[in-house]
Amino acid sequence: MVCRGARTPARATAPRAGSVAVRRARELLEEDWAQEIPADRLARAAGCSRFALYRAFRAELGMPPSDFQRQLRLRAARRMLAGGATAAGAAAACGFADQAHLHRWFVRAYGITPGAYARG
Repeated sequence: MVCRGARTPARATAPRAGSVAVRRARELLEEDWAQEIPADRLARAAGCSRFALYRAFRAELGMPPSDFQRQLRLRAARRMLAGGATAAGAAAACGFADQAHLHRWFVRAYGITPGAYARG
């Protein structure tokens, strides 16, 4: 018995239009991760509405585009801290509003402060 609205596994079906939109949006986010990218610009690059992009992005990657971009920024900040950069320098270079903004998200994501990570 097949339930109405049930989905088949992604690898068993042909690529969806959402996949193309998500790929385009990911490429833009990966290229300009440190810059502010408004939802409208991201949607234009993906070739769909911002609402359709949000739904497709979330369905395929399990997170909205803003969380994906934040994850890219946090990874870059972590690399900079490991390389000897200060938390303030990493925050500024990685697109965070200030050191406190980086600190808040770094602790949420990694469970450790940027300073403790840099010392470790």
